[in-house]
Amino acid sequence: MATVYAVAFEGDRFLMVLNERRGGWELPGGSIKEGESVKEAAEREFLEESGYAIEILGMMDLSGCSVCACLLLERRNDSPEMVSELFLEVPERIAFDRSEYEIVVPWARSVVISHVGRR
Repeated sequence: MATVYAVAFEGDRFLMVLNERRGGWELPGGSIKEGESVKEAAEREFLEESGYAIEILGMMDLSGCSVCACLLLERRNDSPEMVSELFLEVPERIAFDRSEYEIVVPWARSVVISHVGRR
């Protein structure tokens, strides 16, 4: 099953959600449902897990997983699945491999900065 996750920025900080089951912070995302586009899945998963809407500015494939670089928009769901927080850097307690975050967060930051600079 294909998966997607999103790195969404508000200024210099990006949003992560605390997944208690996995024991750490992670970027919002999940499985792409049948008939759903990568963009639709990223927006749905981000909203479900964090409560926030996103604007997708770029996408990349990372070993079969789609990663989206985004702007963080307004809160639209007051009952998200997880607690969220904004970070300047990847926190110590994370749910997945740090090396992946060290690739995707700087990539997403550069996409957002270049896009915002053109507005």
